[in-house]
Amino acid sequence: MLSAYIEQNPNTQLTLKNRNSENILKALLEHEIDLGVIEGINKVSNVTYTPFLTDEVIAVCSAKNPLKQQQLSAQDLYSIPLALRESGSGTLAVLEEALAQKHVKLSELPVKVRLGGTEALKNFVRVDTCLAFLPRQAVGKELISGELVQVQIPDLPMVRHFNFIQRKGTENNLPYKNFVQFTKRYYSKTE
Repeated sequence: MLSAYIEQNPNTQLTLKNRNSENILKALLEHEIDLGVIEGINKVSNVTYTPFLTDEVIAVCSAKNPLKQQQLSAQDLYSIPLALRESGSGTLAVLEEALAQKHVKLSELPVKVRLGGTEALKNFVRVDTCLAFLPRQAVGKELISGELVQVQIPDLPMVRHFNFIQRKGTENNLPYKNFVQFTKRYYSKTE
């Protein structure tokens, strides 16, 4: 998508910072960035949130993991080693909220490792026996190739909502407005 945007806007220079949602919001508030994309985080009054897209968070494991054949419940997670994202991650917040609705406390689950970033978590779970929770869009290729397998947990549906964020009063500033519009059009065509 970034390549397509730059191709249509060759005089625009982009800088991408890959951080968890909490740190992207902090960078925006500290004027380090002018536009961010975050997921499910408590809203701040001096920030404008523009809905962008939604994605499902799913449980995955290595194709070598015996869990791949099982259907689990949220309560089963008390006895399964987990690999999770770090604090401040929007994906972790979505998982924690879904667990709370099933009266499962994240703090009581057997977390083997916490990793910063989706790629690190994907790489770890490919070779380990842990169960991980990752965005479906982020593991699409691995699911198709068979490196990762989705583990069904029917009573634990998880959807995360992404928003563009900007400091209030900057929503109509170019080129950010154009970028938001382009990105929304681009992803509406690929869904």
